[in-house]
Amino acid sequence: MGWLFGHGQTRAQLIARRTGDEEHDGLTRRCLRHCTSGNVLWTVWEIERAGVAPMRFIGCDLLAWDKTCAGRGNKDMCEEMEPLYYSCPLAYLDMVPPVAPAWREQVRAWHTARSRAHSRPLAPGDVLTLSGLSIKEAVVVSRHHRSWIVESGGRLFRFPPRLFRHIVGQRSADACGPQHAG
Repeated sequence: MGWLFGHGQTRAQLIARRTGDEEHDGLTRRCLRHCTSGNVLWTVWEIERAGVAPMRFIGCDLLAWDKTCAGRGNKDMCEEMEPLYYSCPLAYLDMVPPVAPAWREQVRAWHTARSRAHSRPLAPGDVLTLSGLSIKEAVVVSRHHRSWIVESGGRLFRFPPRLFRHIVGQRSADACGPQHAG
């Protein structure tokens, strides 16, 4: 589907509208769980009709701001569409029968990479070897909230956890001292 925007609609109003329960002609649609990850709204839905077994599915709404209508909007998708977004909570996968196994594996891989990134111990002075970025080597300078500040080529860069997957080598500050003597 395409994007739908509401004139003057706030983010909170949009989320409330997208997660509200509905009942029409004996069909009930309930939002069992929802959360946001950046500009992605994840939902677990259950649809019930008298005499028919309930059906559950995972919803994925992309959220955006449109300055033309000065309001928020969304583009809705579901697991079956295999959205290119993988921040869906792992608990949601357990609540819904699988529809797109390949997408679910990407979700699990995304969470694994993220947990590794958050558990990677860095310390000021560590030298990082990087791949897939414009800088190939950087020295950790300090920490700022969840991000690290690194130095490369005399310039400082913010290095958030989402970039940790680009670290292919790391030498601790203690191990680097003698190597830089020249």
